[in-house]
Amino acid sequence: MSRSNETGHQLTLLEHLAELRQRLIWAALSLVVGTAACYAFVGTLREIVRRPARDVTLVYLTPPEALVTDLKLAFMGGVALALPFIFYQVWAFVAPGLTRRERRLVWPGAVGSVLFFFTGAVFAYFVVLPFTVRFLIGFASPGLQPMFSYSRYVAFVVALELSFGLVFQLPLVIMLLAALGVVTPGALRRFRKVAIVLVFVVAALLTPPDVISQLIMAGPLLVLYEISIGLAWLVTRHRRLAQTAKTGGEHHE
Repeated sequence: MSRSNETGHQLTLLEHLAELRQRLIWAALSLVVGTAACYAFVGTLREIVRRPARDVTLVYLTPPEALVTDLKLAFMGGVALALPFIFYQVWAFVAPGLTRRERRLVWPGAVGSVLFFFTGAVFAYFVVLPFTVRFLIGFASPGLQPMFSYSRYVAFVVALELSFGLVFQLPLVIMLLAALGVVTPGALRRFRKVAIVLVFVVAALLTPPDVISQLIMAGPLLVLYEISIGLAWLVTRHRRLAQTAKTGGEHHE
């Protein structure tokens, strides 16, 4: 894959590396700025993360635990804030080396990936987390009261958010594979029984080790798979119509 700058000049290896270094520096700076901005409001972030636990008390068990967890929380928020700018830096670096067709696939795919990820994260926060936490708190008794470690609770929340953000990429992945002709709607339908088994395996691997979280993830994944079949059908149909129109145009010429 060869690349060139705005003037059409072919870049040398050293120029490639220099540009890559510049893009990485800008991406790292955006991450630092985003993390610093989030740390300034870390109390608000802590309250947002704690909200699904309702009245459960968060405690820290070692002297540095609160500070270290606050830094981790600010870093995760910084990643979310900096993600659009980081994506732009990646796109600006790779776009000159892509063909026009590849750009038409990569750009909407990348933007869609971010949107699907945040959709999954929002679903996890407003639906999965409250239900899961309420279920787990239900095991409390007069001699057994819930008291969550701050760091472990944040790790639990982040794991769920990331897991659902990742699994919500399924329709987009299927659409891209269908657009490239790798999969077809018929093949996805024939694969359905195997997909159901794989969905529960993936849910067990990505969620915290409790059955409720796994079932809550498996349900949306099965729905997303069915949606993916429909999207694959639409993409495949559009691709075939485009190929037919192109062939017809060539015959007409």
